[in-house]
Amino acid sequence: MTIDDNNIIWLDLFSFLSYSKKAKLLELFRGKNIREHIAKSQEVKDILTDHDLNQMCLLTSDVYFSRQIEKFKADGIEMITINDPRYPYLLKQIYDPPFCLYCKGNVDLLNTYCVGVVGSRKITEYGTVVTKEYVKALCENNITVVSGLAAGIDTVAHKTALDAGGNTIAVLAGGLYHIYPSFNTNLAKLITENNLILSENSPDIRPLTYFFPIRNRIIAGLSKAVLLTEAGKKSGALHTKNYALDNNREVFAVPGRINSPMSEGTNAVIKELQGAITLSPKDMLESLGFKEEKKEKSIQIDITDQPILDFIKSEKKTFQEISDHLNMPASELNIKLMELEMEGLIEKLPNNSYISASIN
Repeated sequence: MTIDDNNIIWLDLFSFLSYSKKAKLLELFRGKNIREHIAKSQEVKDILTDHDLNQMCLLTSDVYFSRQIEKFKADGIEMITINDPRYPYLLKQIYDPPFCLYCKGNVDLLNTYCVGVVGSRKITEYGTVVTKEYVKALCENNITVVSGLAAGIDTVAHKTALDAGGNTIAVLAGGLYHIYPSFNTNLAKLITENNLILSENSPDIRPLTYFFPIRNRIIAGLSKAVLLTEAGKKSGALHTKNYALDNNREVFAVPGRINSPMSEGTNAVIKELQGAITLSPKDMLESLGFKEEKKEKSIQIDITDQPILDFIKSEKKTFQEISDHLNMPASELNIKLMELEMEGLIEKLPNNSYISASIN
């Protein structure tokens, strides 16, 4: 790594440094070892408070810095600075690109065709179904799914991509040693096996509140387009939409019920950007220039879906009849039926009844 690369990584050790302060310091010490010169510089006092400078001067040791670098490498973390040829081209074009990406997993995914999939942390059955449907379609077209490893839509997006054998990138708000939320720790490990997690924050940095909206610019910056599958009025996903628009990325939003609070955000995006509406994965993919191949679709039926198909294969059944017959909770059955309907295997009839598509 160059002197400037080392400067970037050293500055990233300090969570209190804003992006603009890092930029000024990197410019001031371009081509010089910042750890050797920072205590003697007069110009630095125009950038840092006395308290910040004192804190940083405590950690200028070459031995300490080298140990940090070796620890990251030993844990399989790659440091890709903005000077590295592997740094993603699209991300470099945004207004304030991260100076360094701390990566674990398959870094080749950084320069693949990516689409950001984002939405609310609180997710409905509808949001689950449409997110799965769109992510599966993206994976079938070898598109890398980028999201933020948060609860709700993000989690469904990453899990669905893995289940579909596709590619996914998780962009964290804090450092890689602090997976948030903690219940996604195992999911993060699964992602690193063949896919990628990354952060602009040094691995030891804990996730702070203001990191989350800033993180969303990376999701938008890596992606050719951003898809909102379900989002409330105050969802953080709307920050990602704004970053996408600011950086000339396409935005798509799935409409929801007009009386559902969980769809207020996506419906507002559609009202604001009428061209953002997507009614199916096919129309979104066509807008992105992906043409559907003329081949017969092979449908994989989940073993837990087969009893439903068997029960309604000869005549229509009501939702309650199916639930009673299978002894399945209504919430779980509702998701199953929506998925089967979107796969074209069943059809929904009036009075909340269902019938096999093969006999209708």
